Amino acid sequence: MHFRVATNHSITYYRPMIRVRIRLARPGDCRALAEMRYRFRTETESVTEAKSRFVRRCTSWMEKRFRAGASAWRCWVLDDGKRLLGHVCVQLFEKIPNPVNEPELHAYVTNFYVIPEIRNQGHGKSLLNKALSWCRTQRTDAVILWATPGSKSLYRRCGLVERSDIFELQHSKEL
Repeated sequence: MHFRVATNHSITYYRPMIRVRIRLARPGDCRALAEMRYRFRTETESVTEAKSRFVRRCTSWMEKRFRAGASAWRCWVLDDGKRLLGHVCVQLFEKIPNPVNEPELHAYVTNFYVIPEIRNQGHGKSLLNKALSWCRTQRTDAVILWATPGSKSLYRRCGLVERSDIFELQHSKEL
C-alpha cells in the first residue's frame, strides 16, 4: 500500500490491484483448498480436530468430489497464478419428478471464502456470480445457502433473497 502527498496537501490512497482469474478447481488444488477450509472455519469456530488430520481428511474428500464430471459437486477458485485466494463450492441435488413446468434440480452453495487480505475488492462477488451463472445453465429451480450476518449484503447484491418458508433442524444443536 502506498501513500502519496499531492501538492494540494491531500492524501491519496493507492491500493495495488491484483490480477486474479476464476477457474474450476483441479485435482492439484485440493490440499490448498483443504488448508483454506481450515482457515475459513477456524476464523469463527473453536478447533476440535488437529489441523494436519483435518487437512488430510478434507483433501481426500475433495479429491473424490471435485474431479471434472465425477459428481454433483463443482468448486471454483480465485487464482493469482501463485496461490489460491478464494473458493466457492456448489452441489446440485435432484428434486422428485413433478408434473408441472418446474426445474427438477436445486443447488446448494457452500464453502464460499475469500482470504481477508483481498476482501472488499469485488473478487468475492465475481466468484459467487460465476457459480450462480453455472447454476442457471444447469436449470436449477432454487439456489440455497446458509449466510453469515456479514455476508448477507453480498448475497443480496447478487440477487439472492431471504426466505421465511424454510425450516431447519440442526441435530448437532440437540446434543
